[in-house]
Amino acid sequence: MRHLVKNFQKRYKGVVFKKHLWPCSRAYNQQHYEYHYNIMKKASPNVIKWIEQTHKHLWNRWKFSHASKCDYVTNNITETFNSWIRMEKSQSVISLMDRIRQMIMEKNAARRTLAEKLNDRILPNITKDLNARSRNLNYVIHKGPNNTVEIQGTTKELKTWRHTVDLDNTSCSCQRWQITGLPCTHALCLINALTNMNVEDYVHEYYSVAMFKKAYEGVVHPMTDRSQCPKVEIGFKLWPPAFKRSAGRPRTRRLKGAEVGGKGTRRQMQCKRCGQFGHMMKTCNETVYDSDAPPPAAAKPKRSKGKKSKPASTVSTQQSQVGGSTFCTCSHKRMLAMTNGSSSPPKKIKVTTKRTPKRKNTTSMAAKKKLVMDKHK
Repeated sequence: MRHLVKNFQKRYKGVVFKKHLWPCSRAYNQQHYEYHYNIMKKASPNVIKWIEQTHKHLWNRWKFSHASKCDYVTNNITETFNSWIRMEKSQSVISLMDRIRQMIMEKNAARRTLAEKLNDRILPNITKDLNARSRNLNYVIHKGPNNTVEIQGTTKELKTWRHTVDLDNTSCSCQRWQITGLPCTHALCLINALTNMNVEDYVHEYYSVAMFKKAYEGVVHPMTDRSQCPKVEIGFKLWPPAFKRSAGRPRTRRLKGAEVGGKGTRRQMQCKRCGQFGHMMKTCNETVYDSDAPPPAAAKPKRSKGKKSKPASTVSTQQSQVGGSTFCTCSHKRMLAMTNGSSSPPKKIKVTTKRTPKRKNTTSMAAKKKLVMDKHK
C-alpha cells in the first residue's frame, strides 16, 4: 500500500485523497470502503480509473480471505528482513546465502527455546493486546437469541452506529473478527459483560502456543565450509557475470520516502486532538465532539500594529569635536536671534582651536640601551 500511495502522490494531490485513501484501504467491511471510495471518485473520476488500471492487486482489507487471518496492507515484513540482513548485503551471492542460512538456524533455535517456556494457550503478547483493547468500552448491549446481540455506540461526530455479534459463530458485522481471528472491540465488550466467559476461548488457533511451536519445529542442520563440500563436475565452465562497480562506498540503507519518515519532502504536521493537518494540538481551536478530548488552546493576545511614539527631546547645549573643530549650538543664541526679528534659526558658528603637535621621540636605540645598562648597574 505504501508504494501505491507514493505513486499516487506523484500524480494526484489534495486534502480529499490524503484524508480518504488510507481509510479506504484499511476498511474491514464493504460499507466503509465504499464510503471513502465514493468521496474520492466524486472529487476526481480519473483517480479511480488510474487505481483500477495500475493497481489491480488486493490493496483493501475487506476483500482479504478469512482463512489467512492476516490484515497487513503494507510490506513491513519485507522491510524487516532487509534491515535484518543489511550488514551482509555486500557479500557475494554464495556467502550471502550461507550467512542467511546461519541466521535462520540461530533464529529457529532461539524461538524453540522460547516456546518451551510458554504454558498458556494463547501467546502472551496477544493476551496483553486484547486486555488493553477491552478497557473503557462504553457500548450499549441489546441481547438477542442464541448468543446474538446488538452493540450500539456513538462516533466522535455524534453519529450512531450498530453492529451485530454472534459468539457461537465467532463473527461480527464489522468483519474484523473474521479477517484477523481476534475478537473486535464489539465482541470484547460482550465477552466482558457476560459472566464465566474467557477471551482466550474466542481467539483463533492461529495465535495459539501450539501453532507457534509447530511453526518452528523444523530444523536447519549445520554445514561445513566450502573447502569440505563434495566436488561435482557440471560439464561446463561457469564464468562470473560482468560487473561494473560504481564509484563510492556501497549503500547499505535504503532511501526512505517522506511517508515513512524520510527526508525527501517535508511532512505536514497533523493535530492529535482533531486529526486535521496544518497545526498542532497546542494551538488547536477546532470543535471536537469527543468528551475525552483535551480542551482547546487559549487564544493568544493580539499585538498592536501602531507605531511606537518617540519621547519629546529637550533642546540643550551640544558640543561635538570633529577633527579639532568645535561646533556650538546654544539655546540662548537662538532665542537672541528670535528677539532681533529673524524667524530662521542662526547658523552654526565654527570655532577652530589649535592643537599642539606631539613631540617626536628623537632618542636613538643606542641611547636607550645605555640607559637600560645604567639602571642595572
